[in-house]
Amino acid sequence: MQEFKSPVSRLARLFHKGRDSWREKALEKQKKVRTLEIKVRDLTASREHWKQRALAAESQIKEQKMGGEVGEKKKKLLVRRTT
Repeated sequence: MQEFKSPVSRLARLFHKGRDSWREKALEKQKKVRTLEIKVRDLTASREHWKQRALAAESQIKEQKMGGEVGEKKKKLLVRRTT
């Protein structure tokens, strides 16, 4: 404490206040990081869910189109056989 010219009681109070403000800032940052991690987790899960729904819808549309094409081919064959 020889390098400081202020009284020890004042230094102790200032150091204590500095430590407390540092702790408060660190806790706030931790809370923000946690909330952002939770948000990222939830958004990732939501995005994956909607991606699966979109892929399922695309495959269903493809199946319907393929079924329609097969149905048209069958109709053409039936028309040819009846004539």
